[in-house]
Amino acid sequence: MIKLQEYKEGEVVLPEGQLGTGFCILESGTLEVIRDNRVLSEIDMKGAIFGELSEILGMKRDAAIRAKTVAQVRHVEESIADIVTKNPKVALKLIRTLGRRLYRMNKIAPRGDSDFNIFKKADGSKVLDATDNTIRILVVDDKPNIIKQLTDMFALSNWQVEGAKDEQCALDACEHSHYSAILISMALPGDSAIDLRRKLKTNHRVLNTPVVGMIVMGDQTAQRKALDSGFADCITKPFDQNKTDAVMYKVMNLDSSARYFKFVEDYLLFDLPEELSPFVINDIKENMDQRIRNTINEGILKLIIDVSSLEDVEEEAIEVVGEFSEKIEDMKLPMRGAIIATGEDAEMWNNLDGCENWAICENLEEAKMSFDREVEEED
Repeated sequence: MIKLQEYKEGEVVLPEGQLGTGFCILESGTLEVIRDNRVLSEIDMKGAIFGELSEILGMKRDAAIRAKTVAQVRHVEESIADIVTKNPKVALKLIRTLGRRLYRMNKIAPRGDSDFNIFKKADGSKVLDATDNTIRILVVDDKPNIIKQLTDMFALSNWQVEGAKDEQCALDACEHSHYSAILISMALPGDSAIDLRRKLKTNHRVLNTPVVGMIVMGDQTAQRKALDSGFADCITKPFDQNKTDAVMYKVMNLDSSARYFKFVEDYLLFDLPEELSPFVINDIKENMDQRIRNTINEGILKLIIDVSSLEDVEEEAIEVVGEFSEKIEDMKLPMRGAIIATGEDAEMWNNLDGCENWAICENLEEAKMSFDREVEEED
């Protein structure tokens, strides 16, 4: 069945979130492709085909099509399989349409939106600020305490947590939001966890989002069930901060050392965590070389190491700071350093190889000022 329909400016031609059949053909006017309130592209060529991906992929539409001007659209509501069977030339037309679309998006993708702001707001307001890289995690569990525990834990990494008490709440949340990871309790009633994971993979917003199972420590059956069902990994209750972080950083493909090393203004800040477990120490050591290379690549020659959070300076902390400063010294880098330390033993950090001439300061502002004093002394 084919029907011709006219749309006024601003009217929705194809809504987002519906499973479509067939495709549409533009007869006149201009249409906009909108996702998350961003105008991704325009359709203005007479005879252009659109709306076919929903049926081809078997997924709900991930964008809305709206009339930018008065437009006429033919809706072909017969299944694509039946149409192609009757007229194979339609298949060639669809392939060319998809090819042109892929070519156009490939040219856009390397530019990125955060640098160029190429996607405009659909409501006509100013260009979107696309620099928000906040990690957002959805936790699906019917126990409020579990959601609170993970909220507090992930806050240490500046991650935001949203909670969903059951399958339907999780599905509703994913209809309107994107997430960096989704945690699902394997203790949900029946096979809810498995069913939810399967349903999430049909939602374009979270299609590629890693799904992690939450199991009780020692429950090998639940872990095997989760992994066999396609879960990316599992974390165990009660939660261990370091082990949980390790799994989350891995499944989200994030650089875990970013928690300790940060570029601030014109210096690298190495913030030694209060708890130096074997996992944390190894994490820092394994990323030292890369962090030093990144610092050089950024053209930064100032380093501040903050050890003020340590209540007691143990051998592990001295070893980590010493190894980092030795690497810089061995590479003969012209870096200037400062250490933020408090207490009677603060000066002992100058005894480490490579730290002999570093300033020992009580806070960050004093550390930054020490670099200016060094320059004045050199002049």
